[in-house]
Amino acid sequence: MGLDGLKKTLDGLYETYAVGFLSTDPLELVRRYEDPKDQEIVGFVAAVLSLGRTELIRRAVGEVLHRMGASPFRFVAAFDPVPKLRDRGVFDGFVYRFYRGRDVGLLVWWLKQVIDQKGSIQSFFLEGYDEEEDDVGPALSRFVRRMLALETEPFYGALPLKGVGVRRFLSDPLDGSGCKRLNLFLRWMVRRDGLDLGLWQEVSPSKLVIPLDTHVARIGRRIGLTRRSSNDWRTALEITETLRRFDPYDPVKYDFALCRVGMLNVCPAVPDREGCSDCPVFRFCEVSG
Repeated sequence: MGLDGLKKTLDGLYETYAVGFLSTDPLELVRRYEDPKDQEIVGFVAAVLSLGRTELIRRAVGEVLHRMGASPFRFVAAFDPVPKLRDRGVFDGFVYRFYRGRDVGLLVWWLKQVIDQKGSIQSFFLEGYDEEEDDVGPALSRFVRRMLALETEPFYGALPLKGVGVRRFLSDPLDGSGCKRLNLFLRWMVRRDGLDLGLWQEVSPSKLVIPLDTHVARIGRRIGLTRRSSNDWRTALEITETLRRFDPYDPVKYDFALCRVGMLNVCPAVPDREGCSDCPVFRFCEVSG
């Protein structure tokens, strides 16, 4: 059936799973805000909390946004937890998975420092972005390192070890992480269609890397987008490189649709030849062989 047939199928899924399915994604919360400055802040918060079931993610993000008030950008710009005890404790009691209130507080404190230094997350990211590099991986690594070098007091006396608390917010491609949440944020900010926001004009969509969640990884293996078994940076690159053969300028355009196919159980987690026969990618799937 070949790559031409798979491209046609993926293009069809891209058209099918579009804006009408935003209610299944935290991006819908970002799109509730009209000011690009608010969208950038909300997008970052929503992306770093994007783990687990969608309804739980949306609930957690909604709680953080409620505490930030009508304008998340203005909240971050005015945030000052060192002399102001109220700011320091505004996220007390927040719990989601392994995140606690002080983790969110530090995240906002970092964003405040980013805005004070560069005016926006975009400008901070672009300090380490080189359009001559093959993809956003090196720029992401520089972005993460520079954020981790920001002030952590009064939320943490010292930066926690990798994988602990707030360190789970920011993963580094150089450590082998798939960096799903940071790549998700970049997709929202960079891609330019009716789904994603396209706020960051200086970054080309061709440089993006697929946000490697469990659904995309599983389906990617089944339909031959990757041969790798681990959900790491190399796998994300391999899937992205395969998708570039279908759309060199915008390979990550297929991410939202592939994720919907998995999370809506169109492609079931447990394969069943008979039950899978109605799946739109079944004829390309290893299960059909």
